[in-house]
Amino acid sequence: MGFTYSFQQILELKEREKEAKEQEYQQSVNQFEKVATALYELLRQKEQIEEMYEKKMKEGMLIQELQQNEKALFQLTNEIQAVTKKTNIARLRMQKKEEEMKVATIEWKKYEKMKERAHENYKEEVKKEEAKQMDELSLRKYAFRT
Repeated sequence: MGFTYSFQQILELKEREKEAKEQEYQQSVNQFEKVATALYELLRQKEQIEEMYEKKMKEGMLIQELQQNEKALFQLTNEIQAVTKKTNIARLRMQKKEEEMKVATIEWKKYEKMKERAHENYKEEVKKEEAKQMDELSLRKYAFRT
């Protein structure tokens, strides 16, 4: 008779939950990276526009160009604020999913450890049973000789 773990179905359920949480976490990381990259690009774009604006201010520019630059910077600033909010939300979601993943992993490890202990106990019981059978066999051989 082989080893059977009484909580095997629960262990498998916990493992599926852990894997699902890992996938959710990875998706949240990917989403955060996507939004953070968009924010970085917007910030870089704003920096380039400001540098160009400063350069043109030194050289001199038309009022119409000045108004266009101000309008572009204003729109870009609003977009940066919106994407910053999205980035913060994505970061919080990612952190939440990471915590959920850690909890699920801990739960799975608990059942895995219980299985290991049960298997060790099973092996000890098998050894004891084998030793008992060997003792009985030795006693029979000895009794049969005399």
